[in-house]
Amino acid sequence: MRAQLAAIALCLVLVPLSASARFHLWQITEIYSNADGSVQFVELFNNADLEDLLAGHNLTSTANTYMLPHNLSTTSTTNHFLLIATAAFQQQPGCTNVAPDFTTPDPFLPANFMSTAGPDTINFAAVNTFSYVAGELPTDGVHSLNEPFNSNTRTTAVNSPTNFAGNTCSLPEPSSWLGQLAGAAGVLALARRRRSATRTTRVRGSG
Repeated sequence: MRAQLAAIALCLVLVPLSASARFHLWQITEIYSNADGSVQFVELFNNADLEDLLAGHNLTSTANTYMLPHNLSTTSTTNHFLLIATAAFQQQPGCTNVAPDFTTPDPFLPANFMSTAGPDTINFAAVNTFSYVAGELPTDGVHSLNEPFNSNTRTTAVNSPTNFAGNTCSLPEPSSWLGQLAGAAGVLALARRRRSATRTTRVRGSG
């Protein structure tokens, strides 16, 4: 009888511990900011199931706190990403079809959540941190700061935000995109002028 009571007591202890740990394996793998901090995102990754109880846990920077507003709708979380972003993120060319994972009820990441100048430390639920020093976070509108899952290797690469559904995209912010478009238009116009000049030279030569 004592053994049965001990087993029941152990189960009662382990159940809440198991439930409370169903968030702790997520790791921050990518952070991004444009120059003015209006477009920012934090991407996390997890390699196990039953990591769905996220409601009420905080994502913090040195100056700001963001509380995750709800749990995930599935316990199948193995090899999934989470994307938390500012409201301006989804308005950027190239990323309009990649929705951040927390969009209702209006829980977007606040603009300037992380410092664009650094240093700063992004902390997820007091179980994982991502720190950077002054000048380390790219703000060119194209590149992000990356640290693969279970790795301490820090890299800078073209951003690739990915949400829980596996949808991914790549910014640039509007100024970079418009600059590229203007550059392409300039090259096209120059090519047309050169073709026109060549035709004119040929006509004159034939006369």
